[in-house]
Amino acid sequence: MSGNPSPPNPRRPTILFVSGTDTDVGKTYCAAAIARRLVHSGVRLGVYKPVASGCRRQVEGWIADDARQLWDAAGKPRTLRDVCPQCFEAPLAPPEAARIAGAEVDADQLRAAAQPWERGGFDVLLVEGAGGLLSPLADGVLNIDLARQFEPARLLVVAPNRLGVIHQVLATCEAAQRRGAQPAGILLCCREPAGDPSLQSNADQIRRYTEIPILGEVKYGGGVDALDLADILGHPAPLTTEHP
Repeated sequence: MSGNPSPPNPRRPTILFVSGTDTDVGKTYCAAAIARRLVHSGVRLGVYKPVASGCRRQVEGWIADDARQLWDAAGKPRTLRDVCPQCFEAPLAPPEAARIAGAEVDADQLRAAAQPWERGGFDVLLVEGAGGLLSPLADGVLNIDLARQFEPARLLVVAPNRLGVIHQVLATCEAAQRRGAQPAGILLCCREPAGDPSLQSNADQIRRYTEIPILGEVKYGGGVDALDLADILGHPAPLTTEHP
């Protein structure tokens, strides 16, 4: 038997799975803002978007704008291809976008491609789904199915702070609970400069009907400076000054 002990397995990072009530609700904006806050607080952060559609051909190949935003916000860890390994051009649900490209989404890789991030010594891994929580990522795989594969992940639900959001949030959270996933919190994101009169009451109305906490209301163009990282992570943010 060798006298050299095996190196210890790296600690599994805290996993934040960011999903939404729909597409184009501010999910990437909130995720990137959280990423910048975590990095500024000394957290070594990984970011992962399992699959994306509506991608553009760039120098690095087919790239999702969402993936680039996350990568930039996190300080460019690893490579863009590691951030989003499955990219398709058509702006459709990933399974349909893949079909048009003459391919298919590799369902097994949705989870497996995150493992290098989990073994990479990161404190936190931020995973952003595609579309809403019940949107398909691959044939037979919804965002919520993948989120459950990452358990114990903290599931954050982003919703657009506008008229109609009360139903969207309650329906999404109830669907998650029925499928065995308990959201850790809700982020309301204002997508318009002025918004509508419901902005003043949406949060209070949502609190009347669910115990899932609203972790913050993100103002238009305002970032997430007021969010408590301990609320987002479920524990105080680790300060990792030993990392370069």
